[in-house]
Amino acid sequence: MGGPVRTLGLSARAVWRESVTRLVDAWRPAGLVAALAAAAAVAVGCSTTPPDGSGTHRAASSSSPIAIAPDGATLWVVNPDADSVTPIDLRSGTAGTPVAVGAEPWAVALTPDGAVVVLNRLGGSLTRLDANGRRDVDVGPELGGMALSPTGAFAYVSVSSADEVVRVDLARMEVVARYAVGRLPGSLAVAPTHGGVADEAVVVVAHRLARAGTTGSDTAAGIADAGVDSREAWLTLITAGSQSEAVIVPYAFGAANVLTGLALAGDHVYVTHMLNRPGPPRDFEHTVSGALSTVSLETATERLERRVHLNEASFSTPVNGPSAVALTRDGATAYLTLAGSDAVMGVDLRDPTEPRLLGFWPTGANPRGIVLDRDEARAYVMNYLSRDVSVLDLKELSLRRELARIDVVAETLDPELARGKRLFNNASDPRVSQLGWIACASCHPDGGSDGTTWSTPEGLRQTMPLWRLEGTAPFHASATRDEIQDFEAEIEWLMAGTGLAPGPVSPLLGEPNGGRSADLDALAAYVLRGIRVPRAAAGDPATLALGREVFAVAGCADCHGGPAWTRSSLPGPVGTLAPNGEVQVAAALRDVGTFDEDAEGLGADGFDVPTLLGLHATAPYLHDGSAITLADVLANARHVPGWLDGAEREALVAFLDSIDEATPPFE
Repeated sequence: MGGPVRTLGLSARAVWRESVTRLVDAWRPAGLVAALAAAAAVAVGCSTTPPDGSGTHRAASSSSPIAIAPDGATLWVVNPDADSVTPIDLRSGTAGTPVAVGAEPWAVALTPDGAVVVLNRLGGSLTRLDANGRRDVDVGPELGGMALSPTGAFAYVSVSSADEVVRVDLARMEVVARYAVGRLPGSLAVAPTHGGVADEAVVVVAHRLARAGTTGSDTAAGIADAGVDSREAWLTLITAGSQSEAVIVPYAFGAANVLTGLALAGDHVYVTHMLNRPGPPRDFEHTVSGALSTVSLETATERLERRVHLNEASFSTPVNGPSAVALTRDGATAYLTLAGSDAVMGVDLRDPTEPRLLGFWPTGANPRGIVLDRDEARAYVMNYLSRDVSVLDLKELSLRRELARIDVVAETLDPELARGKRLFNNASDPRVSQLGWIACASCHPDGGSDGTTWSTPEGLRQTMPLWRLEGTAPFHASATRDEIQDFEAEIEWLMAGTGLAPGPVSPLLGEPNGGRSADLDALAAYVLRGIRVPRAAAGDPATLALGREVFAVAGCADCHGGPAWTRSSLPGPVGTLAPNGEVQVAAALRDVGTFDEDAEGLGADGFDVPTLLGLHATAPYLHDGSAITLADVLANARHVPGWLDGAEREALVAFLDSIDEATPPFE
């Protein structure tokens, strides 16, 4: 159920006037259709006719977990962990009853005729709510983002696991076109073109993770430090007859990665993202930071002179996890949600080459989306993990006030998992991170991998995904931790937090760190049990059947068997595995010829066996990220039998790429 408004420093509001009572009562299941009909009637009267009177709605659209009706009276917000969306009456500041949709709703949009369109990330579907009730259409596995066409007649949806964008006819709720794009498409934006054709548009697709550099343009960005890798982030631009790419080359402080939010202003698209610095120095100040980049839609190139490095000392204090951005209509001001900092950041872009910090607005926990009202006097912020919406005052910039919080849904997670999930995503807690630079989610967005190969004391290490870890200890590629609570060491040594547990960190593989702190145990519980495996795309059944047969005959299940697709397990109780001060759980190591004898660090005795779940989302591969593709992994003759022919290798790659929690494991 939606909850009451919590006023912050304001006089109490009068709520539930007679007309509002009727509206909110209507949100209950028995009155859902009538309520949507009423909302549609209001929306139609306000949104379909532009100022020029042409009768054609020409709006830009960006993927967002929060959306406001054209008349400014109603707000909709997704509840990913509750499989619902909540309407908010902005005249009363009160949330209605959550409405059930598909699994893990991730984005919401409103059409000009008043329909509510919801993207269900885990469900792989779109839900349409309108005066006629609810309709759904299957789109594909693991959806990334959604934006509407200029007239609102179509939705463009990124299908992350299938590396494609689909076009959905919202009147018929049918997929009418598919576009193959690059790896892991995520957030979307749709910009109307200037040709005058009603639904002609440019679809902008942000690919979530960076790829190996292809442009050789790192020198153009002034990169001269070996600590910054040569990976590049990129966007795909889709028009009626073609596709093009726009590359974001490395900053001086790090390589652009984990692209999240998009916003459009004029002929430019603004992108929020992280910056990764995988090389030395390895400390909390250099590992990750945040940025706002700008790409010209006209030339499909990045505007290097408009870069905003959010963590630059001369610009602002450290911030973490830029997740979304909203722009004023004139493009003069950007408001960024900072998921790890529990804040919104305002940036003056009137001179885009000299951005100016306007300050910070407090929000709830883990803000993931932001929308401005039509007067641009207020902002509404979706706070993912406090399950509420912040109302921010943008009119009095000097005050930077949070006017209210509106509860939108009750907590659905187990209390310990909910507590751990907040800690995992938070950088502002001084116990977790010094000065708010870094969170667990900085390297493990949504619990997965950022695709980065880091320089660590153990050697070069690819970020490992954290899904399906329960029962798979020891951890780290070199089997150097026998419990998740051992990562208290990273919190104190790398993230420079004061620590979640009192006293010094127990030696790794020594005296257990579990049981020393309820918060540390909650964080461990979330990492072990609270992170799901992304769904994989379905392949050709005959090819997958052959690949599965090859997997069995080649003996892959000897290492990658069991429900977690790994043989990794502890040979004894936690705290007993290093009686002589060893740094690795030797029994868990397997040598399959993937260690470079000239490399520094651990690995000469082999590595812990990783899970095969979700391989499609974890490239590059191996402990050091040296295998760009799964085919590169299979090129190692000690890793797989050399007798496999070309067709068998291709089938095995296809099978490996399809493994998720629905795939029957080998016992």
